[in-house]
Amino acid sequence: MATKAMFRHDVVLEGDEELMRLLKGFSKGFKKKALLYAVKRGGEVIKREAQARAPRRTGNLRRSIMVDQLKSTKKLAKVGISWRVKDGASGLGQASRNPAFYGIMVEKGTRPRERATYLGVPLSTGPASTGTMPARPFLEPAYDSKRGQASKEIKKELSMIIKKAVKKGLRSG
Repeated sequence: MATKAMFRHDVVLEGDEELMRLLKGFSKGFKKKALLYAVKRGGEVIKREAQARAPRRTGNLRRSIMVDQLKSTKKLAKVGISWRVKDGASGLGQASRNPAFYGIMVEKGTRPRERATYLGVPLSTGPASTGTMPARPFLEPAYDSKRGQASKEIKKELSMIIKKAVKKGLRSG
């Protein structure tokens, strides 16, 4: 059984001290909008790669891959890249309402399910197993291959936003 922690990946921006110092100088509202915009742009890099890697039969899965803002408590910006991104009651999107609800089955594969029994007596008739589907990962490999490029895109966008803001005098301490 896959747990929520298995699907969590983070991109950490390190090294550009001047960029971080300038970002801290802006008001909280400006920081959140700027960071969210930059993180979404970085997410688009991974989204395009995931769409290129996704298996194509009807095209639903490729079309349903999106980048969207997720609720965040401590962090300034948090986005998800998936075929189901919206936060639900459990923190995961509602797969059944999405035409590409099967994305997790493609990504992780399926295992055989045995017929339910009670005290050794089968509860239903029919096949003993529903079969399996091999994993055909596309989202995690896209993240792994484009993580560095996404981080560079985020830094580039933040740098441009900060330079424009400094020129306009939007600094608030």
